[in-house]
Formats: sequence, C-alpha cells, structure tokens
Amino acid sequence: MNKERFLAFTDAIIAIIATIMVLEFKTPKTGDVSALREIAIPFAAYTISFFMVLTVWYNHHQLYRDVRTITRRAYLYNIIWLFIMSFFPFTTAWVGSYPTQFLPELIYILIVSAWAGVFHVMEWELHKENHEMMRAELTHSVDSWRIFGINFAALVIVWFWPPIGLVSIALLGILAVVQFFRK
Repeated sequence: MNKERFLAFTDAIIAIIATIMVLEFKTPKTGDVSALREIAIPFAAYTISFFMVLTVWYNHHQLYRDVRTITRRAYLYNIIWLFIMSFFPFTTAWVGSYPTQFLPELIYILIVSAWAGVFHVMEWELHKENHEMMRAELTHSVDSWRIFGINFAALVIVWFWPPIGLVSIALLGILAVVQFFRK
C-alpha cells in the first residue's frame, strides 16, 4: 500500500473527528460571564480529548515515519483505530454534559482504552513486518504499561467516583506532553 496515501487518508479522518468535536459545543444561552461557567466542564472535556487526539496523531506519524511495509493487517488495525476514534465527539460531548454520571465516564474510559489498545496492536504489527527496525524506533507514545495501568485504575475507580474518567484521560494527556518534550 502506498504509505503517503494511507497517511493522507488517516490525516483526513482525524481532521474530521477533531472538527466534529468542536461542533458539539452548544452556544451559551446568554452573553455574560455566567455563560462561561455553564460551558466550563464541556470545554475541559473538549480540550482533554482534542489534545489527546492530536498527541496520538503526532505519535501515529512518528510510528509510520520510517516504516517501509504497510500490510493489510496494519491497514485493518488503522481502520479499527480510526473507527474507535470516531466515537470521541459523542463521548466527549456526553462526558462534558454529565461529568459526574457513571455511564458517560465509563464509556469514555472504555473508548480511550480500546483506542490505545488498538494503537499498540498496530505498533506490534508494524514491528513484526518491519523487523529490521528496532522497537524503540517505532515507539513514540507513553508506554503501554502506564496507559493501561491508568485506564485499569480508572475502570475500577469510576464505580465509586465517576469523574475519574476525565481526570485519568487528562493525566494521560499530561504524560504524553511530558514524553513529547523529553524527546
């Protein structure tokens, strides 16, 4: 498969997802400062999700930078990864509207966990098919143990304290930014 077309397609889908996320914002009902308080949590949810999507988009480009072979399996994993990411506008809007409710937070954590899981499976597939490259050359994101550890902890805590969904994803975002500036 032509790598440039593959990446251009992926970029287009991610751009659409990021755009749809911002369209989920509802216009405040008034023009005063109290209107900003009403959208504070939805704005925080949007900000967390937006930077998570764009951080992983960067990691995706780093992952594919030196890859020579894109197999059908890698393509399939990429499509599944994009499919899961396409739920971000919905889950972000839902968790932004109901940040203290169990179900929106649980679904948000599950979507992020599945998305991260497929990304790492895609990474393994690329390593398998591009075995001349060292795994460290392909890995540019927060290590999977931290991601899955934080997500697992959030899946346990969400039963007792639902806002952990937004908090855990914000923590993953902070770790990703720290990792970004370390390299």
